[in-house]
Amino acid sequence: MNALVSINKIENLSTGDLLLEQELLGSILITDSVFAIIEPLVSASDFVEPLHSQLFETFANIRETSGGLITPRLVIAAMGNDQVTVIADGMTIGQYVARLAAEACTPSQASAYAKQIREFSNRRKILTTAETMAAGVQANQSSADIAGAGIELLDEIATNASVGSTPQTTLREANDQSLQFMQHGMQNPGQLVGISWGLRDLNAKTSGLKRGELHILAGRPGMGKTALALCIARTTAASGEPTLFFSLEMGSGALSVRTLADMAFDPRDPISYYDIANGRVTDAQAERVIDAARQQRDLPLVIDPASGLTVSQIAARARKHKQRLERQGKRLGPVFIDHMHIVSPSNRYSGARVNEVGEISAALKSLAKELDVPVVALAQLSRSLESRDEKRPTMADLRDSGTIEQDADAIIFVYREAYYLERATGGTPAQVQSRIDRLIDAADQLEAIIAKQRNGPTGTVHLFCNIACNAVRDAEVPA
Repeated sequence: MNALVSINKIENLSTGDLLLEQELLGSILITDSVFAIIEPLVSASDFVEPLHSQLFETFANIRETSGGLITPRLVIAAMGNDQVTVIADGMTIGQYVARLAAEACTPSQASAYAKQIREFSNRRKILTTAETMAAGVQANQSSADIAGAGIELLDEIATNASVGSTPQTTLREANDQSLQFMQHGMQNPGQLVGISWGLRDLNAKTSGLKRGELHILAGRPGMGKTALALCIARTTAASGEPTLFFSLEMGSGALSVRTLADMAFDPRDPISYYDIANGRVTDAQAERVIDAARQQRDLPLVIDPASGLTVSQIAARARKHKQRLERQGKRLGPVFIDHMHIVSPSNRYSGARVNEVGEISAALKSLAKELDVPVVALAQLSRSLESRDEKRPTMADLRDSGTIEQDADAIIFVYREAYYLERATGGTPAQVQSRIDRLIDAADQLEAIIAKQRNGPTGTVHLFCNIACNAVRDAEVPA
């Protein structure tokens, strides 16, 4: 048996675990290119033996400072060139490094060895999490606190496992895929690359909701963010795309009456969701609402109304829903979060709000890539814009919102001029009349201001919006 195995002093660790680590490190020592292959798959913290973690970090430092060449001589020098100190079983660092090189696995085995080392590391983390949760139970902590801490730790493992399984690709392969997209577009003019928003002009500007991307709908309260998001969610579900809507602010009942008012909308006889909720409808209107409910009965739109969720809990629930759909032979479509500023932060940046929001936006971007779905997150803007004359939002209004601007693939500001016109006071009689005239024109207008689009143009899309009925439509056809 390999003499190096006895270096391990950790109880309950199998000989196989340690052999994997030793043979993988040896493979890097004799074939320098192996490090580039396994670096995305395993990290220093995944090695159970502290000396092996130190060696892996040394390999990484050498690669960074010496142009990528990792040799036993360089490693020994970087570790202090200590030819006297015995580290284990009578061996110095020089002797141990030499033995690692002699016991190396083949380069073709390195990737599998690295994945298995990460797997063993994840299992140890799971055991530690279970022990922490058990200690919480014995300490009489609340079940919610215990479960929350466990979810945070376990979601990190699940996310890292997903990231580690994402295949690398060559530029040639990526180019081939891009050419296929181009050819498909040429053969199918007008067909969207992504999932339809349900709004013609927004589709034309963005080519749809693209999988793997984070889309931000941002605005001040009262601008119609939820109305727009809910209309999009309903229409994507109606087109057959399984849709998941996390409503951290409103309950499922409040969302339900809004979808009913939207579905039953008729510009000649609009029914507000407030009237539906309070039964202030005529018999004819009630029939329309009942018919709307009948049409929505089988839509693949799932609402998760739990409040106070962390981004890890959102990810875990979305992941579970995706797996459930896949067992049915279906594919998850858009995931909506209303809204990201009330997602509960982790304890990592406790009290540092900018960092907390930045962590949330980065995690939502990762979720979009991991699940290969469009993530649409609603976001509040800084109230500083309320103090200026021009109320239309700009990117500067996201300044205090962490890294949203960097993480998002698209940022769309939602703006309704009528909201401010209705609340304006003072002025001369002529100014008041001018406001009234403008309010008549702007009463049903909503602007979707595309301020950022990573792979497309910016600009403003003008939409029809009856805010009382939660109905958003293309500007020319309010039906």
